[in-house]
Amino acid sequence: MRSVWENKWFAIPVLVFLMSCIILLYLVPYGNEILFFNEWRKEPFNTVFRWSTALGEFFVYLAFAIAALIWRYRFTALILLSGLLILPVGYVLKDQIGIERPKTFFEKQGVYGQVVIVPEVELNSGRTSFPSGHTMSAFALYSMLTLIAGRKHARWGLAFALLAIAVGVSRIFLVQHFLVDIFAGAVAGLLCAQLLWWLNGIPFFQRMSFLDRSIKKG
Repeated sequence: MRSVWENKWFAIPVLVFLMSCIILLYLVPYGNEILFFNEWRKEPFNTVFRWSTALGEFFVYLAFAIAALIWRYRFTALILLSGLLILPVGYVLKDQIGIERPKTFFEKQGVYGQVVIVPEVELNSGRTSFPSGHTMSAFALYSMLTLIAGRKHARWGLAFALLAIAVGVSRIFLVQHFLVDIFAGAVAGLLCAQLLWWLNGIPFFQRMSFLDRSIKKG
């Protein structure tokens, strides 16, 4: 069964991103990644990252799911199931781990005034920071799209990787998550997509031939 790591166009930038996260987690004091972007929180970057973060939201799943109907109903089902799977996984992890959001963390540290906030962005608070749901959603979606694209359209993997990474970075830029949150979200999203792809390959699901129909085939 094909793995997302077989596509070098996707795998290389994602591995570089994950390794960079690990190195920065070791080198950068907790929370400083938020402060690092202070001087960058201005136009056009504010608009770019507000749009980037939306690439991990439900309407993007829906758009790709509808487009996939042209190829196979199976692909539409896999895209939608990716989105549905991350909801309970994300909820359980956030609830059980309970790491403070950046807003709450900096307020308790008494240094919230040092954080530059992006206009028109409502900051989440409380203990729901880990993992980043947007990042998990983005990596699940774009990993699945890379798997669907297969070897024939392998180069699409580069675009999908960059879109997923952009969502993760946007969550730090918008002061919604810490670096550790987006790292965990990326790993969880990758695992969710790969798990669904493997399940799709077992004989029971492969025998559901109606899923291999499409709008074009009728």
